[in-house]
Amino acid sequence: MKPAAFVLAAVAVASIASQGSAAGRTLEAIPMAGAKIRIDGDLREWPGKMTDLTQVIQGSSDAASGHVGYDDGHVYVAFRVSDKTLVRTASYGPTEDHASLVIAFPTGKGGFVTEELLLFQGDPGKVGGAVRAKSGAVTGATLVEAPSKSGFVFEAKIPWSAFSRAGTVRVGLRGALRYTDSDAAGSVKGVVGTAGGSGGSMPPLLLENEQGLDKSLIRAKGLPVSPAREAYGDLSGDKMLERVAVYGGYLTITGPRYRGGNQFYFGELGVSDASMVTRLELRDFDGDGKDDILIQKRIGASDKYREIVQVLKIGTEDTPWAAFSHEVAIVTEKGKIQNEVSLGTRGKLPTLEIAQGKAEGFEPDTYAEPVSGDMPGALLPWESVKSRTFQWDGKQFGKIGEGSQAGKPAGKKPGKKPGEAAPAGPPPPPAPRPPTADEMLDRLYALYRKDRKLGTKAPRFDFVTDVAGGSETERVLVHDKDIVVFGKGYRAGTTYSFITIGVADPKDIVDVTARDLTGDGKAEIIVRGLLHAKASKELGGDVVDRYALFVYQVTDGGVRRVFAAETGRALKDNRVIGTVSFIPSRSGVRIELRAGRAVGWTDKTYPFPPDTTAAGGLEPLLLPWGDGGSRKYEFDGSAFALK
Repeated sequence: MKPAAFVLAAVAVASIASQGSAAGRTLEAIPMAGAKIRIDGDLREWPGKMTDLTQVIQGSSDAASGHVGYDDGHVYVAFRVSDKTLVRTASYGPTEDHASLVIAFPTGKGGFVTEELLLFQGDPGKVGGAVRAKSGAVTGATLVEAPSKSGFVFEAKIPWSAFSRAGTVRVGLRGALRYTDSDAAGSVKGVVGTAGGSGGSMPPLLLENEQGLDKSLIRAKGLPVSPAREAYGDLSGDKMLERVAVYGGYLTITGPRYRGGNQFYFGELGVSDASMVTRLELRDFDGDGKDDILIQKRIGASDKYREIVQVLKIGTEDTPWAAFSHEVAIVTEKGKIQNEVSLGTRGKLPTLEIAQGKAEGFEPDTYAEPVSGDMPGALLPWESVKSRTFQWDGKQFGKIGEGSQAGKPAGKKPGKKPGEAAPAGPPPPPAPRPPTADEMLDRLYALYRKDRKLGTKAPRFDFVTDVAGGSETERVLVHDKDIVVFGKGYRAGTTYSFITIGVADPKDIVDVTARDLTGDGKAEIIVRGLLHAKASKELGGDVVDRYALFVYQVTDGGVRRVFAAETGRALKDNRVIGTVSFIPSRSGVRIELRAGRAVGWTDKTYPFPPDTTAAGGLEPLLLPWGDGGSRKYEFDGSAFALK
């Protein structure tokens, strides 16, 4: 046999930890793709040292060692046995001299299916060699033996089809080589192997990219030998399953054909350890025949964290990217808010629902936790939104439904100290909620649709709250890129106001809600959006994504922007993510921008000059390595100004 050169995978992104806590020796299968294979009983062309079968499973036996190799169509096995007496008959009985190849295939539900092949070396002139399964001889298998100074050697070529599950599963395998030594027909002297047992009790059988992962990530970083979470699915669309696993703070992907079968992926999850990953599933969210990755993780410490749910799609170079992100939990020493995440189906595609769940400790009038700058925030228990449902629309995950609930009363006015009377001021506006039939004001809405030539397009966001005028509520809609406001008490109920949000595409509007930020008892409209800019030639001309927060105030004169800030920036897989806090004060709410975290970039590799003043009308993004940890803004009667 002349196998291909044995080269471990090596890529810029590394992967997992040393696998298998089971007793025995891990088997590293030798990749043989592209080699001209000769099954002739000559083992000198096999590379490297053979693996000794040192674990005594039964009785005692002479020394034996073996190799395992593979290509896309076959498994190759070689044995060297020190045994002067060969016990063989034409019945191929289990008590005769023979070797075994045992492979356990993962089921994807924590279990394994174990399959064993028996390899009988031939006795020249008496009985031929054979590879046999429980059902009989394996079709297409070849075995050739040869004598050696201390006994004999043999090598075999076995089609993967000999294993019932190998047509789709060739990753996450467990395996062992064993040799049964017989004294005489019907009498077993001993059994030795690389490992005993079956299923998950056996150590790993690693193909090429898993070997690279084991050496480059798991061993190199001292990660736990077994993944904290794993899932199997078809990420590449060729029906051969990939393994997605979490080792320490890393997400890893391996598979027999993923990245050609000789490379692997790993990426940092931004978590302190694997215990902060609470969910890992694979599901085809867009109907393209390829699975996507659903992951739920906690960012922060075990007792103070934000939990987010993400859907990762496989993009160019088989690298996952975040197609959907939503905050679902906020936990601090002051309280806990935990949304529920569930999957459903509408039409032919899965849906993802974020719904109100458990909450304790926090109160609406004192709540001042930072707001995420690059994704919709968790549903707060005092808001009118009971649930949001998302589904892939061909380009992105769009909101296809929103349930409502009665908003929780705001209670005391913020800023009250123990023993002190609540400061004077107007009551807060009601939480945003869907409009009633009486609040639809079809005539004004029809006028706006006609003026803007909207046809039958539906609004992306639609709610009512008190944003201007008297105590009546106004209807607030987002149509395409417009914020539209009208109501019975607004401008005498005779016309509408609108302003266009400065994004390139309506789909770049991520989230819209309302809250009184100025302290006048009227709600301001808060928008999270995404801006795109083309990078310089030095940066490859790729698109830079800028996450932005916009605040709009409604007056009888119209809708105007009173604050805008950049809260995050991303280029390919690198990003800087800031946070925003709305902190109650005696005169309303103070907006505080804070430096957040970086993924991929460092202070030395960040390619953009730091902004010190408003860039493109946006307050500057605060960098984790910058001098200023936060910037505070208060409403001065006209706009939110730096304090």
